[in-house]
Amino acid sequence: MAEAEPSRSIVTLDVAKSNRSTCKATGEKIEKGEHRVGVEAYSGGHISMTWQKVVPFLEGCSLEYSKTNTGADKKTGQKFSKGDLRFVMTVKGSRILLSVKSAAEELKPVLAEANDFSLLSFKGLENLQEGDREEYFNQFGVSKNDAKAYNKEHPPPAEQPASPPPAKKRKTAKAKALKDEDSEEDQVRASEEEDEQEEAADHAETASEQPKIGKKAVKVEEMSAYERERAEHIARNKERMAALHLPSLANSMAPKQEARPAKQRGISSKRHKAPVEEVPRRASLRQRGVQADGAAVDTEGRGGHITLVNGEAIRYPDPSEPAQPRERHPPSATDFSSLNGRPGSDAAFLDLLKAQTGPTLAGGKGNHPTHAQLSKLDLQENDVAKVTKNGIVHLAFHPCTDTLILAAADKSGHVGLWSVDADLARPSGSATKENEGQHHENQAQAEGQQQSVKGDKSGKGEGEDLEMREGDDDGVLELAPHYQYISGLRWAGGGGNCAKLVTASYDGSVRMLDPSTATFELLVTDPEAEYSAMDCLADASSGFVGDNEGNLQGFDARQKQLTQTALNIHDKKINTVNIEPGQEHLVATACSDNSICIWDVRKLSQGGKPVSSVTHSLTCQSAYFAPDGSQRVVSTSRDDTLRVWDARQDMNQLASMRHYNNTGRWVVPFRAVWGPASDTVIVGSMKRTIDVFNDEGGKMVQLSSQHQTAISSRHCVHPTLPVLAAGTASGRMHVYRHV
Repeated sequence: MAEAEPSRSIVTLDVAKSNRSTCKATGEKIEKGEHRVGVEAYSGGHISMTWQKVVPFLEGCSLEYSKTNTGADKKTGQKFSKGDLRFVMTVKGSRILLSVKSAAEELKPVLAEANDFSLLSFKGLENLQEGDREEYFNQFGVSKNDAKAYNKEHPPPAEQPASPPPAKKRKTAKAKALKDEDSEEDQVRASEEEDEQEEAADHAETASEQPKIGKKAVKVEEMSAYERERAEHIARNKERMAALHLPSLANSMAPKQEARPAKQRGISSKRHKAPVEEVPRRASLRQRGVQADGAAVDTEGRGGHITLVNGEAIRYPDPSEPAQPRERHPPSATDFSSLNGRPGSDAAFLDLLKAQTGPTLAGGKGNHPTHAQLSKLDLQENDVAKVTKNGIVHLAFHPCTDTLILAAADKSGHVGLWSVDADLARPSGSATKENEGQHHENQAQAEGQQQSVKGDKSGKGEGEDLEMREGDDDGVLELAPHYQYISGLRWAGGGGNCAKLVTASYDGSVRMLDPSTATFELLVTDPEAEYSAMDCLADASSGFVGDNEGNLQGFDARQKQLTQTALNIHDKKINTVNIEPGQEHLVATACSDNSICIWDVRKLSQGGKPVSSVTHSLTCQSAYFAPDGSQRVVSTSRDDTLRVWDARQDMNQLASMRHYNNTGRWVVPFRAVWGPASDTVIVGSMKRTIDVFNDEGGKMVQLSSQHQTAISSRHCVHPTLPVLAAGTASGRMHVYRHV
């Protein structure tokens, strides 16, 4: 072994000071006063102290022989050579390597508290050779009688278990072709490529006990007579074709294929840019042949004050003056005025929203898309559009119609509205073939609504049809009702009135888009709060907001005021607030303190306790009630699980699904959502797919398409049609449906 560094403590034995920590091995809560073992490990994107119960920690330790010349003793820094005996501690997927001597020193206080754990039960002990067993018995203090009995029951192997054979040296086809050439430069280049591939193979071997080899290794040996003859024929034929200029002749005769530009729908399309006005080149008065007026500066004072010779006073802005601070949010109601639309497109979209006056379908009973239908969806090129400029954090289908209208909110406070079929030749009723019969009666109405978007709303002539008729507009409007990250978005209302869009933001405001007044009304505002979550009732009459300090408040949309003081119900940020559709007095909250709580708002008070609660081992990103009123809750956590709970039975766990949820810094965290029939759980994937589970945690189907090139973090499903929307961190929306 190499020279060691100064030793350092690896394992910490501690007594839990509270009952808030969780065992990373079992997921069980560690009670106050119970002994726990702490080891620093990589978790959640950084190095942190991870805690485990004593016995589960010891059960995760093992003994093994090093298969390579990599790895070092974590305590002393000594390097391991191939065949060296080492002790392995497994902590949340990370492997910590120690020598047997270091392990015995580190685990001595832990073993003193583990009365139920035997020193002869470490995994891998039965595979050790006789000499290595003796070293282990001596270092860990195993009695001679126990060691003799163990050796009798488990005779040591005659020789060290064979390690996997080293990866064969790989050589590329390029190196093989250059083998017999005299160019020293080419030989060196081929040798470097071989060394890089051999190093990559060694890295793959150390990362797994059974190394995966992506490509079959090419064995370079001396050529046979047949292979040499074949290579000579190939070289001779290439020389003849080159002499006749056949390759260049073939290229000149081949038809030229024009590069097909990628189709771009949405707010970043070039056709929305206004033509650049040509400005005449600047020139001085002398160059333009104009006589100067004779004005000259007499005095110049502070603050940009200038006095001319003729006595005229001028004040220019002083660059040293601080800029006026921007307000947290627009101070009052804002008009429905898009950032990208043309003069007629805003009015046309408002007319489309006003026309949708059917009953609210969210959470109601009816014909909702099932797991079988949602598992067969596909994505077409026309069903992708950039709806917001920044990452999408919330999205929702318009709930009152089978016309596909999507709302999406982003990190910068903008809201994008997209009429999906606005510039397509098909009517909106064809969004699904399975429901053609059911929605046949609505097809004529839907076509009329689309024409209200496509037609001329400003009295222009036939040759100047408005935006959406000839694809001059993609049916996407971008609005800016907030100045900061939007933390909640929901369509509500209906029942004879056009649905309203309620939004909340970290800028401390809650707003509601009312198509009948063409404004984003300001419902409530708090100059100090940063609202991190929001949900409202189905009729948009009231709702609840949570903030980043764990406070919950109710608001009345009719009175436009907060209905109660902030109640501190969590210790950390509230990530989601969700109202149970069947029992609207029940509210579910998911928090960064790892907990999910169900609250009865009729009994909510300062210091009050939830109706029921449960915790994950890491941060809980979301918790949503099932739309069917069954009081089932689906949660998403950074502990790489999706879980289904029964709120009627004190949050009894009904299902658990393993799913990688550590999205990192640049991807919006995943949040699993229910399908409208409450038999489906939908969540994004780091593999750029959409994972569709059934409500029992099995039968997972992955939706993917060549037209979705980024990870989709947020999803929603149309309440009556088998249509699924997926939003990405680039602001693009993807609409999956039957084709």
